[in-house]
Amino acid sequence: MMTGASPVLVPREDPVGKILFAIVVMVFGLVFFVALMTLLAAVFRGQTDRCRVILKETPYRALLVGLIGYGVLGSIGYAFYSMAFIRRLLETEIVPGMLGGAITTGVVLAVGTFLGAPGTFTAVGDRLEALHGRELSGLAKTSLGTMISVMSAWFPVIGWCFVLPALKLFAFGSGSLALVGKFRRA
Repeated sequence: MMTGASPVLVPREDPVGKILFAIVVMVFGLVFFVALMTLLAAVFRGQTDRCRVILKETPYRALLVGLIGYGVLGSIGYAFYSMAFIRRLLETEIVPGMLGGAITTGVVLAVGTFLGAPGTFTAVGDRLEALHGRELSGLAKTSLGTMISVMSAWFPVIGWCFVLPALKLFAFGSGSLALVGKFRRA
């Protein structure tokens, strides 16, 4: 019979392993997100082109629509979530209608943003192509624009507070305008 120490070894903290894991997750996340946006741009080619034209010709209109859309739908979604959970939390009761409304507004925001995101990233790729001076294909523009946009959104404070929200607002605004067909070429 053993007395004293336990035969089980407790592993020590490995900060280098955690940092390497975080780097690997970030790299794979970037690669998979670039692949997703490139796939969406390829599948929804017409929507992507309409979003690109909207962002090229009327970027402030797309930003305004995105700001209003996120402001209104985000406020409605927040109100639904708070009525579904927060007030009923102590009673352990969830209000199904409010929860359905909250999920619906969240889905509308997500779909609008994801339909406009490939066009937004392609527009960023267009600007980068103009800076570089080399001709790129449509999917290469989308991939390059997505990679640069995501990496700039990772930048502390500036990326989190300005780049990421601006990209989301432009994506939702251009996606909404292209989806409802309110934008017509002159």
